[in-house]
Amino acid sequence: MRKAAVVLVIVLLALAIVPVPTSASGTDLSGYTICVDAGHGGTDPGAVANGVQEKDINLAIALKVAEVLQDDGARVVLTRDGDYFVTLSGRVQIANSAGCDIFISIHANSGPSSASGFEVYHYYGSYRGSLLATYVDEEIAKVIPLNNRGVKEAGFYVLKYTSMPAILIETGFVTNTYDVRVITDENYQWRYAYAILHGVQRYFGVPVHDPVPTVMGIRFAQHDGYFRLVVDLSKAVSYHTYYTSYSNGYHLVIQLDNARLSDLGWQTYGNWQYTYTGSYIAPVIYATESSGYVFIVVELNTPYLPYRDFTLSGPDRIVVDIYG
Repeated sequence: MRKAAVVLVIVLLALAIVPVPTSASGTDLSGYTICVDAGHGGTDPGAVANGVQEKDINLAIALKVAEVLQDDGARVVLTRDGDYFVTLSGRVQIANSAGCDIFISIHANSGPSSASGFEVYHYYGSYRGSLLATYVDEEIAKVIPLNNRGVKEAGFYVLKYTSMPAILIETGFVTNTYDVRVITDENYQWRYAYAILHGVQRYFGVPVHDPVPTVMGIRFAQHDGYFRLVVDLSKAVSYHTYYTSYSNGYHLVIQLDNARLSDLGWQTYGNWQYTYTGSYIAPVIYATESSGYVFIVVELNTPYLPYRDFTLSGPDRIVVDIYG
């Protein structure tokens, strides 16, 4: 008995000092690959009650989780991005083959109509899984007005056979009318997404923060009498428009505050990306990121052309119409 007790102490100490990976950049989730799994799908609806199917809730929340993780620099692998069926072994294979650092499965619960709340599972005895589950559970509890049923252990297939720390989140009960109002509300789904992001940031040793808005793409088209520029964003951003002149002509500038610029696939010159539009009003567009700002510069063929700018949400976009 004495020897067994010593062995148990050694095992517990080993679990306590398992190193948790830390962010390479220290400021965001760049460098990490995260699998986001929307439970059920296609011919498998999951729990069905109160006019909703679990598979739809799972996918809606999972896509938002994927978006905010990507906004913070993570590479995200989805087990499904639409309403189709993926086997449990298929989900595990996707995560394992991609070499994911963590696995997050999104589900909704069912039970008696009185049962309510969210809970987060990890595999039996998994120290890192427990740590990730605890951080995510704590962050969800801060922003979701449901009963916190706590962190629990389970032997679910996707927790058992994934080769990385894995958690499964039951966001609420489809059999409880109040829970359904919360988990089908898009605003609360975004709250879930950001709470999960913050829990993941804590797990990887990254300061908790919301991602910086990112310019995901810039589109343009020449219309009859005006040139339209559309800036696609990961989230809403503060911006300003103004004219300026350089040695090579006049320009309309769109300045985005506290933002990032993704690779647009354009030609490059130094820190600038640029493309030719074929428009007689605005023949060239340039874009760059500097000191937390993104500058989009539209070359004009005539000084100070009239323009109109406005924003759209869902998805977030800035639209600028330049009249020639």
